[in-house]
Amino acid sequence: MKGNLTPINRYYERYLELKSKISFSNDLEFSEIILKKPTELNNFFMAALGLSTLMLRIGAIIQLSTKLNDGNSENDALFMKQVLDNLRETLPSDTNWKNLWIAAAEKDSIWEKPVLIPKNGGQSLLEKFVTFRNKFVHQFIQIRESDLNHLNKAILIFEEMEQLVKLFENSEIKRIEGHFYFLKGETRVNLFPFVQEGLSDSLPYIFQGLYNNKKEVKLLNIHYGNEIPQDSDKYIEPSFKPLRDSLQGGAGQVFDHSERMNYYRVCFVGREQEQNAIVNWCKATTENGILPIFSPAGMGKGALIANTIYALQEEKIPVLYHFCGSGMQNSLHSTLYHLILQGKKKQWWDEQDEDIKRKLTRLPSKYIEVIHLFQDLLNNHFNNPRTNISNNLIIIIDALDEASVAQPSLNLSDWFMKYNEKDEPIEDWGSSPHIKWIFSYRKTQNKKGYTLPFYKNIEDIHNLQPLEGLTSLAVDVALEKFNVSDDFKKEVLIKGAISM
Repeated sequence: MKGNLTPINRYYERYLELKSKISFSNDLEFSEIILKKPTELNNFFMAALGLSTLMLRIGAIIQLSTKLNDGNSENDALFMKQVLDNLRETLPSDTNWKNLWIAAAEKDSIWEKPVLIPKNGGQSLLEKFVTFRNKFVHQFIQIRESDLNHLNKAILIFEEMEQLVKLFENSEIKRIEGHFYFLKGETRVNLFPFVQEGLSDSLPYIFQGLYNNKKEVKLLNIHYGNEIPQDSDKYIEPSFKPLRDSLQGGAGQVFDHSERMNYYRVCFVGREQEQNAIVNWCKATTENGILPIFSPAGMGKGALIANTIYALQEEKIPVLYHFCGSGMQNSLHSTLYHLILQGKKKQWWDEQDEDIKRKLTRLPSKYIEVIHLFQDLLNNHFNNPRTNISNNLIIIIDALDEASVAQPSLNLSDWFMKYNEKDEPIEDWGSSPHIKWIFSYRKTQNKKGYTLPFYKNIEDIHNLQPLEGLTSLAVDVALEKFNVSDDFKKEVLIKGAISM
């Protein structure tokens, strides 16, 4: 074993020891091991799961602690909301830690690679591990010959997970002035309060989660795996109370898109025809309640959306909007929070119902529960402003194709389904006729881009599907007051053309 692997060395050594006893070159030899050495194989699997789980949790906490120490509490409010959602689950799971790793990983860093989706699609490395781990722990997959293919794939996953050992190479978790730090080269990350000293052995214990109705905290010994309790009121609660209070109150928008919209307004030129078509559709009563706007990159979708929002506001038509951007702004879960909080701030939700009032005071943590709340607000608790002659509510999401970056497992189609008590989709959900949806997304000749996961009630406006680039009409409008020649306009069109 190369270098110093202090945070995971005991688990890694045990893994290598048991791995050396499991050797085969084909399915026939593997079948023999399953039949004749099931205990040895099971021990290897448990060691592999232990090592992988520990790396998953330590890795998530290292990145989480890094982001908490460096982040801005206002800009990272939705990130903090997701942290709370995952850490406060009644039954903490590897899925929670995988989600935290995805949310906290710095873009283009070595920590991002395990959560990147392959270019040809499929699951990231951590998703593959968590998927198998859950099936194995719940005995959907067992050490038996009938599961040979699943077990074979699992060993390949473990070999991939073994590469994550490099993330911890030449590093240590060291106690400095009462707190444990992750040290590697120039990196120095304070892991408090998620890694703490044991009461009797002074070893590092890692945060497991909250149990027993979210009242009891447990810590796991990094070296030996034993558990001890933790005082949540003393350690966890003070760290998150200010952020939790601001999120529970729902005061203000979680994301401030004003700077982006101001920039887009400067970029807006020659799109009056398209904007008028959108506004007229928003004001009208139509059977089709979904308007897609798509085009290749650089055609001006964002500028058109931003100016349409301003136009709708001037027309006194209520509009909820979200621009997908960097980090958590790309998450559909976060998008729902943002839309709900916008409506709360503008007093568009009727809070006379005590259940609704309670949920708006503290938004649900689970994605499906947030969907239920949003559907209920739209269908049953929308306070239509007196100035809104159209009676319509407009919901706009820009750059929808980017909304899978933070949480790729979430889909827009989730919003348009009804669910049973097990959170399983059972049938389509349709919003009320006065709700109108506008989605913009990227689409090119070479890449399919985002396509809506449902095809009912789609409005067709030809110059928005696709939105074209610089047209002669746009140039005429933009340069009208300068009284330039036709040759000059032609040159502008040539220079402004967007190659595919």
